[in-house]
Amino acid sequence: MARVLVVITPAEGHVNPSLGLVTQLTNNGEEVIYVCTEEYRSRIEQTGAQIITYPFPQDAFSHDPVLKPQEYKHSYQFIYMMVSGIIRRIIPNVLQVIEDQKFDYIIFDSLMGWGGTILAEKLRIPAVCSIASFAFVEPLGSHSGLSETETKELYEATMKITTELAEEFQVSIPAIEEIPAHAGQLKLVYTSRYFQPQAEKLDDRFIFTGPSIITRQDAPTFSFELLHERYPQTVYIAMGTILNKNLDFYQLCFEALGDLPVNVVLSSGRYTDMEPLADQIPHNFIVKPYIAQLDMLQHTNVFITHAGMNSTSEALYYNVPMVMIPLTSDQPLVASRVQELGAGITLDKNSLSTTDLREAIVEILSNPFYKQQAYLIGESLRQAGGYKRAADIIMNHFAKV
Repeated sequence: MARVLVVITPAEGHVNPSLGLVTQLTNNGEEVIYVCTEEYRSRIEQTGAQIITYPFPQDAFSHDPVLKPQEYKHSYQFIYMMVSGIIRRIIPNVLQVIEDQKFDYIIFDSLMGWGGTILAEKLRIPAVCSIASFAFVEPLGSHSGLSETETKELYEATMKITTELAEEFQVSIPAIEEIPAHAGQLKLVYTSRYFQPQAEKLDDRFIFTGPSIITRQDAPTFSFELLHERYPQTVYIAMGTILNKNLDFYQLCFEALGDLPVNVVLSSGRYTDMEPLADQIPHNFIVKPYIAQLDMLQHTNVFITHAGMNSTSEALYYNVPMVMIPLTSDQPLVASRVQELGAGITLDKNSLSTTDLREAIVEILSNPFYKQQAYLIGESLRQAGGYKRAADIIMNHFAKV
């Protein structure tokens, strides 16, 4: 069997989709070496893979000014983040910790872009690109929102770093448009062709396998019987793992939903201090720092979410319609696609009011259309084959190479 190198950006939304695939590859007999950070050791070891770590700040995607998610006004901002924040910081570390090791192929994260190509070239092995969001037909922020001077300065800064890296690794200098491209012989997308925007523009190298639904072994228990004893319908709120510390938003949720005859379960985040709001939590709310989301979604009627790709895919997999409040990065694109297909309502974070949120929740709870549309997307995700099909495709492909 093959010896496989897996290199994924150390972020929840990128590591988690890869875990089912890695588990299946190891179960199928592949020897998987997973290079990531210490923060993800437990999860990765549970897959059966061997983990090799490198230093990287645990809270980088929450606080680092380059890596912190933002709304990109121009594609060059996204590309600069990739080069300066991801490729320059991670690729040298990866090459150092795997020095002198041999592999048969590599699976790398799409957020590394050209960095994955560098690894494949230096190791002289074929590559698979792991795409944790939609496959981007165009980079994020493709519509210009910067002045001509700002665009020129950003281009020059990006290409300066790119040129330095190309010289360091003795590889050719890519055009700026090539840096974020999904490289590799196979491009693995954890969604369905039906849900993917502009899927007709993507060739057969893009393999759509649906989300990687795998139960987290470290997830805490939750008494769902408690919900059924209270109200017949449940609203679940979770705003991701990076930008989930907005107490003003949680207070708005209390005011909007506190007097509705529904259960409201709020996952506030492990590192969010809810003490300032402790006396304001309505009687119909259950607030926990962390909840097993896959279990929770199976008891949810409406999901209030930031529209991160993982959370959105998991909700749709279980036919749950959504009220979406996209915050940054690819979230507006994901929310737009869900609303376009009729499975949810998008609200603007900048003008959000208690009335907006309440009316959106009541609309989805009372109108079966949203549930029906969520089911259609969910069925396409369930039929895509999941991580078992992904592993089979990868292993069959490289068995022929």
